[in-house]
Amino acid sequence: MLLLIMPLQAALKDPTRPPTATTAISSVPEKTQRPRWVLTSTLVSAQRRTAVINDTVVSHGDRINGAKVINIQPTAVRLRIGRREITVMILKKNVKSLSQMTSSRQGK
Repeated sequence: MLLLIMPLQAALKDPTRPPTATTAISSVPEKTQRPRWVLTSTLVSAQRRTAVINDTVVSHGDRINGAKVINIQPTAVRLRIGRREITVMILKKNVKSLSQMTSSRQGK
């Protein structure tokens, strides 16, 4: 009798069971997914301009995720991918100017 019940149990699915890892994988091939850039910070001074994109420090002319850095501003970085140009920006709430940093230190 036990041998008759086992095939029936295998056919039933538990609706409360979490989905398997294979269902979470994207069906879109990796080549068609667009690269993404996250601008964390910039340093703009008379001596140099650098930015941190995807946790990597870059300067003018460097490449990141297939894009070339063509301009670094205090709140944005301009990238070129082929013939297309895009601007990656820092959120306003994360921007600090030198005057803000100096005045906050004087109050301590």
